[in-house]
Amino acid sequence: MSSDSSWSSKREDDPTTTGPPPMVSQLAWLDHDEQQRRRVMRVIDQFRDEGTIDELGLGSIRDTFAGLLLPGLSTLHTRARYMLFIPWLVKASAAEAQTSAKLAPLLRKMEYALIDSLLAGGETQGVIGGTARNKLQRLPSGMFWSATAHYGLRLHRKSISSTLRLAFDARRFNSRSDASDDPGARLDGALDGFDPRLPEAPPALLESATFTLSPHEAAYLRERICTTQDSSLFPWLFELGVDEDAPFLWDHVGLSSLAGPLVETVDHGRRFSIAMHGATILYNLLLARAKSDDERIDTYSGSWDDWEAEIGSKDILGPWDLEAFWRLVHHNNPRVAPTTVTFVNTWLSEVSASRAGAASASAQNLIRTREIQLKGHRARLGTNVAGVNSWLGQSGSQLSYNWPVAVRILRDIIDGCEN
Repeated sequence: MSSDSSWSSKREDDPTTTGPPPMVSQLAWLDHDEQQRRRVMRVIDQFRDEGTIDELGLGSIRDTFAGLLLPGLSTLHTRARYMLFIPWLVKASAAEAQTSAKLAPLLRKMEYALIDSLLAGGETQGVIGGTARNKLQRLPSGMFWSATAHYGLRLHRKSISSTLRLAFDARRFNSRSDASDDPGARLDGALDGFDPRLPEAPPALLESATFTLSPHEAAYLRERICTTQDSSLFPWLFELGVDEDAPFLWDHVGLSSLAGPLVETVDHGRRFSIAMHGATILYNLLLARAKSDDERIDTYSGSWDDWEAEIGSKDILGPWDLEAFWRLVHHNNPRVAPTTVTFVNTWLSEVSASRAGAASASAQNLIRTREIQLKGHRARLGTNVAGVNSWLGQSGSQLSYNWPVAVRILRDIIDGCEN
């Protein structure tokens, strides 16, 4: 990508990108510690969508199964081509910036320009910042950065700022080497941190773009995902295709063809998701009662009855080898807190011992105690009246391990391969 590339330089003086820097620049202290950055961003993510908040502290187990089955995905991910957009814009920023101080502002301008370009290209679904435009606080680069390393589009785990500087220095080194009369100086160009096989950015990317992947781009993403995550569900899903009618991955029409260790992993994830969904329903029911919201009391009472029927009809608890479940969880995530293990085991015991009908007093007390254990004085089911009054009607949902995200991303790639 040349330094005089027209599709990126045209935004340099765009007045719509002036004003205070977005939140991502205020978190610049995270640049030197990618692991810490991801931890903080996960905390921020919890406040993005009330339906995905981890009210009962099940996130560590949820993330363990998401990492085993559909690794690298986030609820923030919308469309697959963002995994290419971000490297393209980083490389373009490094190519155009005159000094290292201009790298981050230039990348930010290009990301704002990408929003307008996608809208100009006719895209309406999955455009990050389609409404906020240049007021967008958290930019796509922050949302997809981890995925580009997870799937091997990046060759290191450096932060965005560090990669910008690496690509900037590599560009300068390679430019000097190209101009050198010394043949030895041109033997090995400096690397910018990205996979050398990364597809080239299309012309006029920041003028009119779409989410449609070219066959080459789609094949590249499929190969990268399957190669780097060969023990996940991805190779199997690319082979069989995604089942867009399946609300959860274990409802996939072709699940019977799955073989190997993932069969047991999917089964453990399915049982845990369904069993713990009852705890989320009861939490919402208790909040509805605390708020005297008759409509939602009826809604969650009905959901509780449906959940109890599902637990029985699918025999979720009877044949479940919990020792094997915990071995799998602890082997892949030894940081799961003992209090979380105790809560889950106590809940499962309550469910096993309960009879059909209203939740027992001990089950209700378990949910209250768990929230207080996690949140202290901020617990809604404790003494936080303001928290109850501000409740919007739903907190948490059944664990899907990012299945809806996988359907969107894989659908884009499969469609691109078939173009």
